[in-house]
Amino acid sequence: MRFRRFVVSAAGFAVIACACAIPQSRAQEVKRPVGVVSIAPLEKLLQDTTYLLKACNVQELAGIVNLMANQYTQGIDRTKPLGAFVYVVDDTPAPLIFLPVTDNNLFFGALASVGIEPEDLGDGLFEIDVSGQTLFAKHTGSWLFIAQAEDGLANLPADPSAALGESPKKFDVALRVNVQALPAETRDWVSEQVRVGMDRGLAEQSGQTAEAQTASKELAEANIAQIQQLVSDTEQVFLGWNIEPNNQHLYLDSGAQFVDGSKLANQLSSMKGLKSDYTQLAFPGSAARFRFTSVVPEDEKANQIKNIDNSLSQLENAAPPEFKELVAAVLPGLKKVFEQTIQEGIFDGAGSVSLADDSLRVLIGGRVADGNALAAELKRAAAGLSATTGAPKFQFDIGTHKGMTLHSVLVSTEGAGRDAKKIFGDTMTVMVATGPKGFVIGIDPAGDASLKAAIDRTQAATGQAVSPMDATIEVAQVLKFAQSVSPNSLLDNAVQMIAQYVGKDKIQLSGSMIERGATYRFLVEEGVLRAGGAAAKSGSAGNGGF
Repeated sequence: MRFRRFVVSAAGFAVIACACAIPQSRAQEVKRPVGVVSIAPLEKLLQDTTYLLKACNVQELAGIVNLMANQYTQGIDRTKPLGAFVYVVDDTPAPLIFLPVTDNNLFFGALASVGIEPEDLGDGLFEIDVSGQTLFAKHTGSWLFIAQAEDGLANLPADPSAALGESPKKFDVALRVNVQALPAETRDWVSEQVRVGMDRGLAEQSGQTAEAQTASKELAEANIAQIQQLVSDTEQVFLGWNIEPNNQHLYLDSGAQFVDGSKLANQLSSMKGLKSDYTQLAFPGSAARFRFTSVVPEDEKANQIKNIDNSLSQLENAAPPEFKELVAAVLPGLKKVFEQTIQEGIFDGAGSVSLADDSLRVLIGGRVADGNALAAELKRAAAGLSATTGAPKFQFDIGTHKGMTLHSVLVSTEGAGRDAKKIFGDTMTVMVATGPKGFVIGIDPAGDASLKAAIDRTQAATGQAVSPMDATIEVAQVLKFAQSVSPNSLLDNAVQMIAQYVGKDKIQLSGSMIERGATYRFLVEEGVLRAGGAAAKSGSAGNGGF
């Protein structure tokens, strides 16, 4: 689980570091670029953009985009990538943009049409005034370089595209930040800003007991230490956006790679060879499903326990009034079981939602250190609940299946809203199966058949090699179900549109390991884009159009 926080935190750190000028003492110019921006050749970029606009049902914009691109990119070689290097000079980001310009006259002529007329300084050097800001450009070989200062055009590479590697082929737009190339002052500043923010957050908390305040401070200190470690150990972070018309989808990749031999690189090495017992938990043909598998490093267990404690406390505070008593009774037992599971060092679980036949069915299962202890904690919590009207009704040890003990919880939907009653009826039945090292929870109006089938599937496919996580939503099923529960005229066009793209209607999130790091991919298929465009047009039409 922890590697996902690495990627998100590292990406945020990259944005802060590249966007800000740090008010510190003067720093030496960094020889290696802090950031590298890659943009695919215009030929690919325009083809992909045209496809995206059509897929989003705004094809009328495609012609405008191509017309403008043709007008303002004259003189540029459309088969070569373009991009920028970002250096740090005197504590300030200093970008060096490079364009594959083959004809200066055509390119500068296009700029003149919008009031930008470069002044030729001779020897391929030009001065450009853009809205009062002076830029400098130099043409050498097949490239036009643009910088904020004339000395930024010294020692230009013969072929800057070589530094982009495979990025222009893999992505329409990509960003790589070389964290270790940042000045030490910048990295220290980021860490300090994190501490300031956390201290402010602690100061704003009120109504806490002394014990809670101490726990919050300890958690904050642990998180600060994690971020400092992240800054110290991260070699690079990267983001990449790509559109693939042939595969009818687009995706955003993000990731981080850590310094060889660093603590975080060594921790991630333990994520190799992951195996899961829950790859087959999901309903066949499910509308939504997720799975995660992770290893907790020994030196991170204490911090993970603190994070779990904090999350459970937030859950208790956020619980609706009608569930406050239940949540307060159950959480102490869950906390104990979660802590034991963290000590064992393995997270493994999955979930699934089925919407077949306009009925909601849910499955959630996972590994715990002691499933029987979990059942015992639930029994203890149930015994302490008051017998007020509407309180959940627990039934324990009502049967067994494949070595797991079955229990049920009956929850009244009274007061939960019309939609909840339509989905679950007057009572929602939650089935729970507990075993020596795991649990499965099922919600199914038809009974426990789906829970037992899930147990059968998981026990027949244990120890499967997996990536750290994956999740999928089949949007057509979700929209159709939403319409059946609560009809909405704005969704009509979206439902009709996405029905034409069954099989290409998914949103997916997946994680994978790379050398000394990890990546995420967020992928959206064409059917989702089409449905979103149809819904947007319906809403706009209802409000008088665009």
